[in-house]
Amino acid sequence: MSNGVLITVAKSGILSTLFAVALLASGQNSTITGTLTGQVIMEGFIHMRMPIWLRRLVTRLLSVIPVLICVLYTSTKGPIEEHIALNNLMNESQVFLAFALPFSMIPLLMMTNSEAEMGKQFKNNLLVKILGWFSVLSLTYLNLRGLPGQIESFFGDQASASELALADQIAYVLIFVVLALLCWTVVDLYKGNKKHQQRLQQMTEELD
Repeated sequence: MSNGVLITVAKSGILSTLFAVALLASGQNSTITGTLTGQVIMEGFIHMRMPIWLRRLVTRLLSVIPVLICVLYTSTKGPIEEHIALNNLMNESQVFLAFALPFSMIPLLMMTNSEAEMGKQFKNNLLVKILGWFSVLSLTYLNLRGLPGQIESFFGDQASASELALADQIAYVLIFVVLALLCWTVVDLYKGNKKHQQRLQQMTEELD
């Protein structure tokens, strides 16, 4: 901060404004990327179609609702508590992003394990399969195990017993939802792979 120009800019509030704009732009960019990626996965692999307006509504709400909850929770507190809560939410959001990794790793792993998709020559060998599933299960376990503590930390160090109980209840609901979605993803991808194998077998028989 020995530079006079930087000190002047910092005092004027321009840096905080630029940071807010950059943060908003990066958030919109990641949301749009997630929307397009989800569309490819749902329509191309899971064969689940959803209207564009509904997909945009769901993805935007999922990104806005946590912030609204945080603002409403701290609305009766002072500016410092609001700042701390929003800062914690921004930090914790990076933790919650880890929950998206199994949903991208499992389809990739199952499709590269499939002989119908990759052929005998290019499908994963046994070692890659073992390491791949070990990575997915380990990552999912570690994320779910640390979830209650992460949600409890959002309520602060001086959280009451009722707030900690609420945090644990939210964590258990989220754990159930994540596990249910992961199981559904695995089952649906397995069924889709079987159907693809049957189609390939029928085409082979017709050619013969």
